[in-house]
Amino acid sequence: MRKIHFLTLLAVLGIGLVFTSCKDKDKPKDPVSVNTITIDATAYDAWVYFSFKEGEVVEVADFATSTAWDIGFHRYDLRVNGGEAGPGEGGTFATGENNFAAVTTAPESGYVSNDFIDVAVDVTVMPPVMEHVPGDQVLATWVTMTYGQQGPEYTYSNEIFVVKTADGKYAKVWLKDYFNADGESGHVTMKYSYQPDGSTKLD
Repeated sequence: MRKIHFLTLLAVLGIGLVFTSCKDKDKPKDPVSVNTITIDATAYDAWVYFSFKEGEVVEVADFATSTAWDIGFHRYDLRVNGGEAGPGEGGTFATGENNFAAVTTAPESGYVSNDFIDVAVDVTVMPPVMEHVPGDQVLATWVTMTYGQQGPEYTYSNEIFVVKTADGKYAKVWLKDYFNADGESGHVTMKYSYQPDGSTKLD
């Protein structure tokens, strides 16, 4: 009798474990948080680095050897941590979509690694002093600058990008603005969703 009772107990426990496992598997994942940050990238002679994992600007001594950062800002120029710009797994995917909410899944392939771009490092002289540095040619399309009668004019693409982070996770990014409330350029407003669990789910 004891043996029968013991086997019955094991069977009940087994069913319970299977049921719990199925419940955990079927449980929907929590929605990914949406955040907006404005980066002060006004300096011509320095880059500012941001970590999606930390949700803040991070200090980086050498971008080329550090995996502590995911995306870097220099005026309207950008780079991500991969390719020529760093040792990480970073890359960028242009979704062709202008609706932030419509991008719900990160593609698993098709990311473009950083190459080189030309950036202005001194505009106190004419022509400006330019440098050929590692940067992101895909993200460069987020804004177009032209010269009008009143000076520089900026047109935003409003395209949503997916950024692969230094450690191979994903964030969707909307670079919304280049000016702060006082009309000063070099302040980049970025809306983003970061998936910390490494899955491709972005909503």
